[in-house]
Amino acid sequence: MHEAIEALTQVADAPNQRLAQHSRERSLRVLMVTGAYPTPTRPHWAPFIKSQVESLREAGVQVDVLQPRPGPTPLRYLEAAMRVLWLTRRRDYYDVVHAHYGLWCLIARLQWRTPVVAAFLGDDLLGTPTEDGTLTPLSRLVVRVSQWLCQHVDAVIVKSDEMRRISGCASAMVIPNGVDFDLFRPMPRDQAREALGWRQDAYYILFANDPRIPRKGYSLAVAAVERLRERGLMAELVVANGLPQPDVALHLNASNALILTSLTEGSPNVVKEAMACNVPVVTTEAGDVRTLLSLTEGCAVCPRDPDVIAAALERALRRDTPTTGRHDLAYLDRRVVAQRIIEVYQCVLHQRLPTVQGNHCG
Repeated sequence: MHEAIEALTQVADAPNQRLAQHSRERSLRVLMVTGAYPTPTRPHWAPFIKSQVESLREAGVQVDVLQPRPGPTPLRYLEAAMRVLWLTRRRDYYDVVHAHYGLWCLIARLQWRTPVVAAFLGDDLLGTPTEDGTLTPLSRLVVRVSQWLCQHVDAVIVKSDEMRRISGCASAMVIPNGVDFDLFRPMPRDQAREALGWRQDAYYILFANDPRIPRKGYSLAVAAVERLRERGLMAELVVANGLPQPDVALHLNASNALILTSLTEGSPNVVKEAMACNVPVVTTEAGDVRTLLSLTEGCAVCPRDPDVIAAALERALRRDTPTTGRHDLAYLDRRVVAQRIIEVYQCVLHQRLPTVQGNHCG
């Protein structure tokens, strides 16, 4: 039976790497449903989901990853729906279906045999703004679907208090993505720069998002760095996009500061990764950045004003000591976050009755 399931799922990460069971009971079995997962050709494709899967496996959870093959979007959703229905036909095989992002949570909810944990990532609840801040019709539809789902799944995970408010689900749990502290750790800046071929005496500011995505605010980052140069501080804005995670860690450690100028975010992973490397962060008000950086000197949350951002960048660049970000972020070590997610699974399993379906948020 298990071999047939493995052949059907074509999981994105080898499910046969099972970990020892805790006590005499079998491990939790989770089907992770996601439209994005790192591949050799797209190593930057939602690496935080892979990191979460790895941390759950390390904690003893058996996780199979269901990611549909690349192709036209409607076919990917149809394929995923059929596979979810097939894999959950046995009520006792998977304990939980854990889906990431609104529309993939909808695919997970098409079945009612297995409890669904819906993890919303950001713009599925907040909307995807264009450069002028307005939402597209498709984005508004995704938000409405996500809000409906929050009332029709067994547990809701969001990344920030803002997302919880918008979800309309009072019991939604705020659990930001964890950080791999073994990968994202401080290293000497001169060594990182030597590995990248960067000048040792220059100032580098890292923009670690796709500049083609309007809501990431690349033009504001460019304007802020231009203002910084007008202040007499020559700095280079480096775009690090589409990189595997080890390369992101190297770029962070080689940089003087990270800049984030997004219009909206859930809980921006790169901010947490920079903090784990003790690198200063200068950011606009987006997602939970104010909470993340509240204890960390050398970082700043700014209005969307290039002059204000430039002043904050100057303070960060002139700082001659690392930040305390790693210490301040210890509560988001991915191993700690994995335990919180396991608690969600256990809560769902203990509270759910086989005959009860529908809204478990109340």
